[in-house]
Amino acid sequence: MTSVCRSEALRFWKRLGCPSLTFNAPMSGHTGPDLAPELERHGVGMVILGGYPGDDATYRASKLVARRRDEFAVPPDRLPEELSRVDVEVPVAVNVRFTDSHGAEKLSGELADLVDIIEINTHCRQPEVVRVGAGEALLEDRTRLVEIVEAVAEHDVYVSVKLRGPHPAFEDALEALRDSSVDILHVDAMKPGEPTYELEYVRAAARVGVPVIGNNSIRSPKDVRAMFEAGASAVSIGRPILEGDWDVFERLAQYTALEE
Repeated sequence: MTSVCRSEALRFWKRLGCPSLTFNAPMSGHTGPDLAPELERHGVGMVILGGYPGDDATYRASKLVARRRDEFAVPPDRLPEELSRVDVEVPVAVNVRFTDSHGAEKLSGELADLVDIIEINTHCRQPEVVRVGAGEALLEDRTRLVEIVEAVAEHDVYVSVKLRGPHPAFEDALEALRDSSVDILHVDAMKPGEPTYELEYVRAAARVGVPVIGNNSIRSPKDVRAMFEAGASAVSIGRPILEGDWDVFERLAQYTALEE
């Protein structure tokens, strides 16, 4: 499969209803129905909430994490109710930690009418979560990862996978996803030890042939251009928001707005 061209990716986001190509990233300790309208007011083109535990195993593991993490506080059976209270006009994605396809199939069926995208979390590094087989553990078990993708894809919802570039199994995971039903790749292109990104991870993801969201250390139009030139068709912002820099969306708006 060859990489989607930029015009194809733009049509995808426009068809989804995104007014711009700057989204928020799932943020540690910051999520939920009350956050969504605030993000929309500041100009995000899509709200991404999470990452929530998607089954009992990840919920039990999340409770062991001794940190204030709002996303860990919602058990899977309450997640549909939680998301039903999200009131925004822009598209909504939910990032979820799954351990297997059975839990993914069940919960996705309940979420498909509430969100536009279900994003499978292969990004979490919390040891408690990884030990039960979720988050980055899925990069090591590509068969299970693809099974989860296919389980989510059974429902009327787009499927995204968020993954972290520096992981040793990153490229193997991309190869496994190449012939799956994944619709979007959300790439944390972190450069270990430096406050910037490694564009090779974005280039590698773009070769899979689906729209790519570039993430990590994006603060300026220059960063957006770099991500787009590397093959991303949208970007997501996390750390600047956590630092209180909500104006980042206004700085990037003119570079990422989609025409009516």
